[in-house]
Amino acid sequence: MVQFSVALEFRSAVHQQVNLQLLQQTQNELVLNQPELQFVSLFYENKPEIDKQQILDELKLSFKEVNTADDKSPLAFFFPEYMIALKDASIPAQGVIFELDQKPNLDKFEKAFQQSWHWEHSKTAMEKCNFEVNLTDLMSRTLPHQARLEYFQKFICAVVRVTSPTVIYFRNSDKLLEPSDFLEVCDSEQSALLYGAMNIRMFNISNGGQGEILMDTIGLHAFGIPDFECRFIGYDPGEVAGVLQNVAYYVFDTGDNIRSNSTIQGIGKNPIWKTIYADSKVEPARLVVEIIPN
Repeated sequence: MVQFSVALEFRSAVHQQVNLQLLQQTQNELVLNQPELQFVSLFYENKPEIDKQQILDELKLSFKEVNTADDKSPLAFFFPEYMIALKDASIPAQGVIFELDQKPNLDKFEKAFQQSWHWEHSKTAMEKCNFEVNLTDLMSRTLPHQARLEYFQKFICAVVRVTSPTVIYFRNSDKLLEPSDFLEVCDSEQSALLYGAMNIRMFNISNGGQGEILMDTIGLHAFGIPDFECRFIGYDPGEVAGVLQNVAYYVFDTGDNIRSNSTIQGIGKNPIWKTIYADSKVEPARLVVEIIPN
């Protein structure tokens, strides 16, 4: 299991409140997670110059082989190292760039601002932005999830280095990132693939016990994997975040899903915590592994 020594700080962020009873009444059956498109938005203060050749040259530093389409819109890149088998043929995974000449609507990111414990100035940075560029993957959903994220993250890094955005937004994890932090993590010896693709959120439970908190991961569901969720009283949120982060990386890296009615290593005096499959208590609706502290 990947171990992290970084202390996760949640106390300074503005946290959402959630009424769990209201959400649970609308969920009667387990929602099975299906792989979704990876989707990342880059935001800029000034209109960026999207130079296909510069991006291609940058991609060649990370891939043995990469090709691009002749047409200009959308900008598509092909990665033959990551091939997808079809019924009668095989095709390479793709990364596509779409430009939007419009100022972002900040209202759409309010929940992301509230959960940006890792970047307290995210809203200030977004307020300065006037242009948007979107990145997505194509034809890659049948790849192993590790390979899907690996090639797409390299693609994101190349575009970020060439175009220098002010903000990066991962839609599936509802996470805003400072570009320099993202590139630093990508370039580290132990590259944390889930740094952008997964977020850890915290909610105060308005109809729960005194001081009751719910924390969850969001983003794993987009790869067809259960996210994780933990409802607790009396534990340090940073330590619970560490439990969620470690188990999420273990499952993502190994492909060994945590089973329902099993146990994991938690924290505290009774660190053997139970698990059960459940519908998520907080949107988006998805299958989660609920971790139950002792």
